[in-house]
Amino acid sequence: MHWIMWVFWGFFVTLIVGVYLVDFLTKRKYSFHEQEKSLNQNSAVNDTLREVGRIDQQIGPF
Repeated sequence: MHWIMWVFWGFFVTLIVGVYLVDFLTKRKYSFHEQEKSLNQNSAVNDTLREVGRIDQQIGPF
């Protein structure tokens, strides 16, 4: 049973060290912040909102 503990914690330590190494080697070029949307994405969002508004007006609240 003792070796299960080493495998369990070893997995997490390896995962954390691996993530740090990837972050360091890629020089932090990956960012999880909101990126600017393209014109096609903005157009798709606007079309969707228009369609939802149209359907809401047709169906009504009840």
